[in-house]
This record gives sequence, C-alpha cells and structure tokens, in this order.
Amino acid sequence: MKHYFLDDLQALKMVINTSKFSSLAENFDKAAKILVKSLKNGNKILICGNGGSASDAEHMAGEIVGRFGYDRPSLPCISLCTPSATFTAISNDYGYEKVFSRQVSGFGKVGDVLIGISTSGNSANIVEAFKTAKEMNISTIALTGSKDSKLSALADVTLRSSSAKTPRIQEIHSILIHSLCRAIEDEIFNKAASPALPNKKILSGNEIKTLAEAIKAYKSVFTNGCFDILHPGHVYILNECRKQGELLIVGLNSDASIKRLKGESRPYHKFEDRANVLAALEAVDYVIGFDEDTPKELIEALTPNILIKGGDYTPETVVGADWVTSHGGKVVIIPLLQGHSTTAILNSKNS
Repeated sequence: MKHYFLDDLQALKMVINTSKFSSLAENFDKAAKILVKSLKNGNKILICGNGGSASDAEHMAGEIVGRFGYDRPSLPCISLCTPSATFTAISNDYGYEKVFSRQVSGFGKVGDVLIGISTSGNSANIVEAFKTAKEMNISTIALTGSKDSKLSALADVTLRSSSAKTPRIQEIHSILIHSLCRAIEDEIFNKAASPALPNKKILSGNEIKTLAEAIKAYKSVFTNGCFDILHPGHVYILNECRKQGELLIVGLNSDASIKRLKGESRPYHKFEDRANVLAALEAVDYVIGFDEDTPKELIEALTPNILIKGGDYTPETVVGADWVTSHGGKVVIIPLLQGHSTTAILNSKNS
C-alpha cells in the first residue's frame, strides 16, 4: 500500500515551505485584533461554513465558548451550522442560500464579528451572510483558498491558505483557527498556557531564557559543534538527533571559540555563514552560538531532555551530561557515519 499519510504530510510541508506567509501573518494580526476588540467590548463572534468548513466553524466555537489553552471565563461565539431545526426551516422557507444570512440578521448586532470559512471563497450562502453583515455594520473575516473570490471582495480581512488543493486549504485553516483561539485567550486574559516557541531559527544570547521557558512543554534535544566544514557525517548525526525528540537545538561555537580550540587558521567559515547553513537543514529547529570553549553554560541554561554527541565521545566525556541526567534527562551517543569526518577532509586537502 502507498504511504498515504507520509505523502500528504510531505504535500503539506511543501505548501508551508513555499507559501508567502508574511502577508498571511500580517492579515492574521488584523483579524485577531478585530476579534479581541469585539469580545472585549462585550460583543460576540458568529461563524459559518459548509461541509468540512462547517466542522471547522463548530470546532472554533467550541474552543472559544469552552476553553482552548487553559481555564478562563467563557466567551460568546455561535456556530451558525448547528441548529438543525433552524437550519432546515430556513432552507425550506427561504432557500439554502439564506441559511446563514437569516441567522446573522437574527443574532447579529453592531460590533459583532462574522467569520466565513470557504475553501473556494465563493460559497453562495456565506456570500449572502457577508452581504447582510455589511448592511448591519458587522465586521467580517474570511478564511479561503489562495484565489481572489467573492468573499475576499466583501471581507474586511481575508486569511488565504496558499494552496489550490482543498485538503491543504483546510489543513491551513485548522492552524489559523487554533492560532486565532490562542491569540484571543492570551490577549484578553493576558495569560499564556506556555510561552510560544521563537518563530526564527537562529537565536541570540539574550533569547536563551525565552527559549528555555518555551521548550519545557516539548521533548527537546541538544547537540553542539563547530560545523566549520559541514559534511554528510554531520547531516547524518543531526537527522538522528532530531528523531530523538520534538525539536533540536544546535549549540554552535563562535569564531573566537573555534580559534582557541582549533588554531588561528580556523574557522574557515564565519559564524553567520555556519549558522545559516545549519538553519537551512530541515532537522535543525534552533541554532544558538556560544563563546566559551564548551557549551556547559548553554546546556545548563536550556536544560534539554536529551543531550547527544557523536560516537567519538562516551557518556562520561560529554560536557553537560551530569546536569542533564540530574534533571531527569538522558545522554545519547550516536555512532559516527563511517568514511566522513572533518579531519579526513582537511587531510585530503593538505595532501
């Protein structure tokens, strides 16, 4: 049988890696601010969608009325997809195109927000609901696919999933819904279930404390090195490291640190270049530089769950091993990939 799940996971990763998410993030912020302002002012959110998008609407309403990340007071949100008697009565008496607009006119008031979820952006009943919302001065937010649509023309803010494939659109919509729910809770109640992970890969020293708090909710893996000449052996080790947990942090020696350890002729590549190459690897989640000869201070600041080094080390010779194990973590030694080493490359170059 084909690997359907892995195929779809790879397809989603390709959408995420190639999408223009900067514009989506900007529109997301606008949408979140509209929702937070409305709820803070005592208004409510109305949500509608068809098929799978109807399930998304119910899902989001449940998270907002109930809870998303932590216990807090309930917030008002209504899915317009759930009242079966109302839904079928409107469909029967006015036509299916009116099932949402009729409810908007009954439930909505100035200051409320209507969210419409449509993969095509052209669902006739949601378009009618948006028209009614406009007449009532109700703000509108559309979740659609990548193309221009009737909803994008009507909405105050449109959150476009950068794909033309319905499954990928719906998967991005799910992420957007979760992020909107988190934003609503955190902004209104000024409390986060846990600190968010940094949204960039290369971190500076003053961001270590923030990362240390954020990774407490994850099974974190740490390894370190100079990575002055990146070769297949390094890539193999990093891929194996990433398999051990939920995120991989790489401690990277600074240029000054490498000079002290390797001599004045090193490094061959400056820190910025080495960090960028590591950050480009799929296995690596975060890169943090350290100026000391060893990553001891960095390891103690992060306290990862798993500390990993290559097969040229033993658990007793791994810096930071005692700290990690004393905090409930473990040390893992991964055998080196035979035939690949920085020393061999340099010896070959100099021969």
